[in-house]
Amino acid sequence: MEQDIYDGAWKLFDHDPATGRTIWMLVDGDKTHFRIDMPVGAILDANHDAEMETMGKRFGDYNRIASIPTPLFYQNGLSQAVKQKDDGWLKRWLNDGDHKKFRTSRGSV
Repeated sequence: MEQDIYDGAWKLFDHDPATGRTIWMLVDGDKTHFRIDMPVGAILDANHDAEMETMGKRFGDYNRIASIPTPLFYQNGLSQAVKQKDDGWLKRWLNDGDHKKFRTSRGSV
C-alpha cells in the first residue's frame, strides 16, 4: 500500500533517485501547478574544486569554463543563446557575479 508524500500542500509527483530531482504537484481549484526541486550542491562544490585547480595556471583555449545543471540551462535562456550563437549574451550571463558558482575557471569569458 503506497502512501502519498507531502511537502506542505505540495504532493510528491515524481522523484529520480539518480539525480535527486523531485517533482511536486499542487491542485488549486481548476489549476494544477508543478514545482521541480533539483539539488545542485554537489555541482557547485565540484565547480569550486575545479576553479581552485586553475589557480596558478595559464589561461588557454578549450578550457571548461562552467558546469550548469541541465534544468537551469534550459530555463534561463542559455540553450536558446547557444542555439542562436549569441556569444555576447552567454558571456554576460557567465561573467555575472550572480552566476559565479557555475564557473569552473577563474577570470572572465
